[in-house]
Amino acid sequence: MSDSTSRSLRDKVVKSALWLIVTRWSHRLVGLASTMVLARVLMPEDFGVVAAVMAVVAVLDGFFEFGFDLALIRAKDARREDYDTVWTMRILKGVVFGLLVMAVSPFVAGYAGTGQLVPISIAIGVGLMIRGADNIGIVRFEKEMQYDKLFAVRLYPRLAGAAATIVLALVLRSYWAIVLGTALQNLFQTAFSYWLCDYRPRWRLQGAGAVWHYSKWILVSSISRKLYSAMDRFLLSGWVSSRELGFYSVSSSLASLITNELIGAVGNALIPGYSKLQDQTGRLRAAFLMSQAAFVALVLPTAVGTIMLARPITEVVLGPSWLDSSWMLAAFAAFFLGYSIVENLNRFMAITGLQVKAALSGMVRSVIFLALVYPAFQWGGMPMLIGMKIVLSAVEILYLSWKCCTRIEVPLVRYLSGYWRPLLATGCMAAVLWALDRHLQAHALVQLFAGAVAGTAVYIATLMLVWHISGRPAGLETLLRDLAARKLFAGSRKV
Repeated sequence: MSDSTSRSLRDKVVKSALWLIVTRWSHRLVGLASTMVLARVLMPEDFGVVAAVMAVVAVLDGFFEFGFDLALIRAKDARREDYDTVWTMRILKGVVFGLLVMAVSPFVAGYAGTGQLVPISIAIGVGLMIRGADNIGIVRFEKEMQYDKLFAVRLYPRLAGAAATIVLALVLRSYWAIVLGTALQNLFQTAFSYWLCDYRPRWRLQGAGAVWHYSKWILVSSISRKLYSAMDRFLLSGWVSSRELGFYSVSSSLASLITNELIGAVGNALIPGYSKLQDQTGRLRAAFLMSQAAFVALVLPTAVGTIMLARPITEVVLGPSWLDSSWMLAAFAAFFLGYSIVENLNRFMAITGLQVKAALSGMVRSVIFLALVYPAFQWGGMPMLIGMKIVLSAVEILYLSWKCCTRIEVPLVRYLSGYWRPLLATGCMAAVLWALDRHLQAHALVQLFAGAVAGTAVYIATLMLVWHISGRPAGLETLLRDLAARKLFAGSRKV
């Protein structure tokens, strides 16, 4: 691959990452706006009732996340027949998934002591069946890095679903608004995927074995990830009140939205690029080191900022009645910092032939978590439960980083040394936010705005200063500088 081709691929990945960030942020900000309204219309108990079912859905989803889309993205010569086979397998998966959610609902209702969970599960199960029929053609947008088209496919149904959920909440004033809104969201997503993409799939099962050969280890990794990320919510449905579960579930979702969901878009954009470089160790090494440094430089200040501003974020986003859960938001922000880094490393491993090691690592982590979850809760309640997850994620980061470094033939110390600049800049940012919290006595919205502006300014200024002093190594700063230079050059040429 020539230098010009390499730069073209890098530029395309950067552009794709920016589009994915815009897509994910637009999608999640719509969800955030919806949460702000629902948290003021409904009670924490309403969220707690639905959380029990959604936790079961999340856990079962791990057993049905076969990585079919990744198989198509990874394949260099995917044909129409391959897309049709994956579409057929996704439909079958959706039907079985929905029926299973309905079938286990009586047991879930008995465990949680809430009879309403059976009809809720039926409505959610129907939505899952509908979602399974999504147009497989939209995978082409991701494979070919056409993220402007993916933006429309994902945003329009999200807007329609959020609007429907808010209207239902204002009319029904119960948890059914969340349930029916979720089902409608799945319906809108499937309908829009056919309206916005002209690909028309056909029923086909030939070739399913080849897809499964790649997907089986993705499935193992998915099962372990879902058990780790969602089993605690299900178990808590039988250990705590609906109100406490509502606090726990919404705080987790909000922290995930701010950190893992928004910044995770960058990691998704890297997958096609990794696929194209998987046979070129030198270029793959350079791409991995730069992309990981950039990813950490984005997610680290976001998570720490959420920790420092947890109380005003809770009051502004969820309302005063949720203030008792602000400590959970801070704790989950710390957890999702580690979790998002793990997920980003897993994406690299899934594309570059390390999916078996990633899957086995996830299974070991989940087994340890399941073995300790009850003793941890009995010993220290929900704080100890979240703390245990933070520690497990930190250990997994070190293991996966070591495996990735072995794959690209670089010492682990060199890889980890790329984190010192964002760590230093984040420390300066945290110091400023701590000082503001002590000396600025104002409305929560003012505190949040002042903290966000000051924290961002201090972080960027410190990061760029340290980058300049340290010799301008490759990282997020390099990508931002190159992007700005290209924009200025393009603007000057037009003039």
